[in-house]
Amino acid sequence: MPTPTPVMPQLPIGAHGRPDINPYNRDIDMTVPLTFLNRSLGDIPMRLTADDRFLLESETFLRLMRPVLNDPAHATLAGHLQNLTQFGPDDLAKTGVALNYDPSTLAVVVVEVTPEQRAIQNLFAPPRDDINSVTLQPADFSAYLNLNVIQTKIWEADGTDPPTVNFDGAIRLGRIVFEADAQFAQTFGLTEDKYKFSRNYARLVYDEPEDYRRWFLGDLDPEIRGQQSFVQMGGVGVLRQQRRFNTFRSAVLQSNRQLVLQRESTVRFLRNGSLYREVRLQPGSYDFSSLPLIAGSNDIDIQVTDNTGAIQNLSYQQYLDPIDLDPGDYEYGAFLGPTSSRFGRAPDYRGPVAFTGFFRKAFFDAPAVGVGLQVSKDVQTLTGQTQFVLGNGGRLLLDAGGSNSKSAGQGYAGGISYEHFIDRAGLSDSFTLRGDYLSPKFATLGNIDGINTTSMTLSAQYTRQFSLRFMTTSTASYLRGRGSLGDSYRVGTTGYYRIDRKWTLRAGVDYSKYPSTFSRREGVSFNIGLVFQPDYRRRAEARYESRDNLAELSYNQSGLNQLNSVGFGGVVAHQDDNVRAQGYATYSANRFDAAISHATYGPSFSDFGAVNATSVRVGTTIAFADGTVGVGRRINDSFMLLSGHKNLGKRSVVAGQSLAENNYIGKSGPLGAAVNNFLGSYSTQSVQYDVENPPTGYDVGPGVFRVHPPYKSGYAARIGTDAFASVMGTLILAPDMPVSLIGGRVTLLDVQETETPKPIPFFTNSAGRFAIANLLPGRRYVVETYGPNGTIDRSFEFTVPADTNGLVNLGPVRPGSKN
Repeated sequence: MPTPTPVMPQLPIGAHGRPDINPYNRDIDMTVPLTFLNRSLGDIPMRLTADDRFLLESETFLRLMRPVLNDPAHATLAGHLQNLTQFGPDDLAKTGVALNYDPSTLAVVVVEVTPEQRAIQNLFAPPRDDINSVTLQPADFSAYLNLNVIQTKIWEADGTDPPTVNFDGAIRLGRIVFEADAQFAQTFGLTEDKYKFSRNYARLVYDEPEDYRRWFLGDLDPEIRGQQSFVQMGGVGVLRQQRRFNTFRSAVLQSNRQLVLQRESTVRFLRNGSLYREVRLQPGSYDFSSLPLIAGSNDIDIQVTDNTGAIQNLSYQQYLDPIDLDPGDYEYGAFLGPTSSRFGRAPDYRGPVAFTGFFRKAFFDAPAVGVGLQVSKDVQTLTGQTQFVLGNGGRLLLDAGGSNSKSAGQGYAGGISYEHFIDRAGLSDSFTLRGDYLSPKFATLGNIDGINTTSMTLSAQYTRQFSLRFMTTSTASYLRGRGSLGDSYRVGTTGYYRIDRKWTLRAGVDYSKYPSTFSRREGVSFNIGLVFQPDYRRRAEARYESRDNLAELSYNQSGLNQLNSVGFGGVVAHQDDNVRAQGYATYSANRFDAAISHATYGPSFSDFGAVNATSVRVGTTIAFADGTVGVGRRINDSFMLLSGHKNLGKRSVVAGQSLAENNYIGKSGPLGAAVNNFLGSYSTQSVQYDVENPPTGYDVGPGVFRVHPPYKSGYAARIGTDAFASVMGTLILAPDMPVSLIGGRVTLLDVQETETPKPIPFFTNSAGRFAIANLLPGRRYVVETYGPNGTIDRSFEFTVPADTNGLVNLGPVRPGSKN
């Protein structure tokens, strides 16, 4: 449906020769929405004058019009208003912008912006992480420590090992973060067992989010690409990745494609012959470079039909590089330091000093390329990646590597894959074929001796979506062994049928062959399963696999990150002759979370329960941010501590994303502030809060904070204020004569030397009632109202009682009175 042009209601002409938009014959101040094409741009202060004019605040108007106007038009508008703090419609002459006031909706409507002045609109813009809406900044200094104690008891064994104590946390000062993870646990040796301390990692992290860059110093987990291999290192590292700092980055092509419409038009976007979207657009400039594309080649057709019936067709061909970089973006990583010979234990860094790094770049008009380098005194490896995007949604990916090892000599490796995506107007198929070859002497930092037990790997997968309910996935793989290790291969297909929104049936068949040295069963096998999932928390499954003769029944109900949330589940399985079962439950309290599980095993049905083991885990967290302390549940990234103002007494502050039905994440009390432990870094998000049973009229604030947390940061928020009181009443001239729809301001009279209070807006409704918030108990205020032609009249004074709990009712108030 076309967007209608706003039609202003016809008003009678008043005494001042203008439409009678203000029948009260005095100036009225209010805040109203500013709209354009039925879209609200935001709220703006407005004054209705006694002579039927309306005046807007220039600074706010220019800010709200920024997304509507292009740069030259906005600069012209700003030049017209640069000397005006307030302006009326007549002040916009020759700017191309026209305004009107609609008293029926109490809104100011932008009725005209010429097409050449309008800003370019992105038709397919991805979600935007708006950091301009942030209302709270992180603490300068914050820290948290997670503690988990785990105890396991095997009932048939003699004695019990001491509990495992895991602890991890982070300290943030400014932009620098120290993070660590360690444990006390029982270790098992050839001669004796020891209960000892071991460090998993400890490092400093420094982020430069404006450049998408992160620095490391300490224990490193290097990132790798292509034919590179992982090795644990200690030293210094740097990583540049846009996706780490920009959650909403677009995964589509950006090439500055624009569409300019002079008339209202219907625009149809077709992708590879299928209609993607049809939209009705007003005159103006539109950017469609963010049109979502599929991997590979895309044939785009755009059909424009304007109000006169004229039709224009635009066509172009473009491809999307499916590598995990935006076109034009790049990433790199570099890590330098001694290597550790241990894996899965505390690093020792007794290995040689090494370097590992990579660089990848995605282009607008060419395939992405990448290079990698790993170097130590024992081995040097150079790798590369590129790809060729083919027609009809296909791509060919190539990667290769060459190495030189002191012990193994020279070696090489290569890989090639073909990927094909088929878009079938709402249904999609995909096909992937991959082959890799390793020479006998190809070596990396993680394999310096070039021990490669397989020489070739081939794999293929085809997924076919027959309907929205039924799909199949077929796979095949082949591994060619080297030396005494034989070949293995496997082929199979699995079908998924969604019976309804809760039930899904899965069935499959496969054939496999393994080397003779493997003990796994070969030949044809089949599997079948029935899944019941009524919602995202609950899932039950019954399945059978003939290869391992395994029959299993399971149920799981996940807990929530909320107070008193319970999760539980269990698994019962029968495989050949043995039987095993396990049950578990989790509980989330305000200051801790706990879990318990019990497993039992028997070599046969008659001996079920021969071996029993019970595990109990209890975890808690202590957090600190700018002088505020709280105890809560595990923190994985960032957090917020919320505590109440002293005038709230013992009333609790609650924090959470859902305050309905007492579903809180955290609650303040004797152990400190409420802890919101669920914040992720570099993404703007909301933190809701409330006060349990606040005094009537107590102002707790907006009830939500908007934050954009840096990495492992902490926030401290004090809920409540000294100015918590509210006053209500009715302004009258006589018992049956309310002072309706009048504006003004409320000013503190007994101002102290250190205070710089701002006036509070005042207004009455049509019955003369008013309400004033954010007042200080025990202080005196004056209310001044606006008269004709901008005059200010001293209306009345009042004192807020020092012992008020929050709400003061002044009752009927006459101008000139002193309460």
